[in-house]
Amino acid sequence: MIKSLPPEENPREKAIALGIGALSNTELLALCLHTGSRHESVMTLATRLLREIDGLQGLKHVTYHKLISIKGIKKAKAVELLAIGELAKRLNVPIKPGIKLNTPRDIYEYMKDMSDFKQEHFEILILDYKHRLLARKLMFIGPNNATTISVREIFEEVLAHNGSAMIAVHNHPSGEALPSLDDEIATSHLMEAGEVMGIDVLDHLIIGAHQYYSMKAETLYNAHDK
Repeated sequence: MIKSLPPEENPREKAIALGIGALSNTELLALCLHTGSRHESVMTLATRLLREIDGLQGLKHVTYHKLISIKGIKKAKAVELLAIGELAKRLNVPIKPGIKLNTPRDIYEYMKDMSDFKQEHFEILILDYKHRLLARKLMFIGPNNATTISVREIFEEVLAHNGSAMIAVHNHPSGEALPSLDDEIATSHLMEAGEVMGIDVLDHLIIGAHQYYSMKAETLYNAHDK
C-alpha cells in the first residue's frame, strides 16, 4: 500500500512536497491504483501494468477485458482505470465549437496525438455545412485497409451527428506517413461513397512520426515545418 512506503518513496507525500508534476508515470498510476496486493507493492503493480498496456498512452485505448486479465487488477480497479483513460481522451481532444480545419496543417495540429499511438487507429472528424468541427470519433483500431474499413459505419456516424462533411485520419505506427496501396483504395471508396451520400470527404490524412501525408494534396509534410 502507498501508506506503507517510506516518505521519500511515497507518491502522495512526494506530490505534496514537490508538486504533482514531479511524479513519474508509474507514481501517478500508483496513486490511482491506491493499493497493490499481498504479493507486490502498488509501485510494482503500476510498473507491471504500464508494461502490459504498452505505456501510459495505452490507458486511452485499453479494454475492460484486457485490464481484468492482468494479475492484480480486479473489477473496481479496471473501471477506475477506464475512467482515467476516458478523461485523458476528453481532456486531450477538446471539441471547440466553430473550430475550422482548413488545411492539412490544421488537421495535423488537431490530431497529432495519434503519432504516439502504438497501434493503427482510424478516426474521423465530422463537420457541419460550414466545415466547422462537430465531433471526433474513433472508428477502428488495427491495420486498416479497403476490406476492414466499413464505409457504411463511417457515414452512419457522420449522419448521426448531422454532419455535412468529414475528414478521415489514421496513423502509421511505423512512423512512415506515405500511403500504401490499401490507403489509396480506402480513400477512393470513401470519396465515392461521399459523392453518393452528398457528404464532402475533405481529406484523408496519414500521421507518422514527425511527418504527415494529405491524400487530397498528394503531399508529404514535415511536422516541424511551419
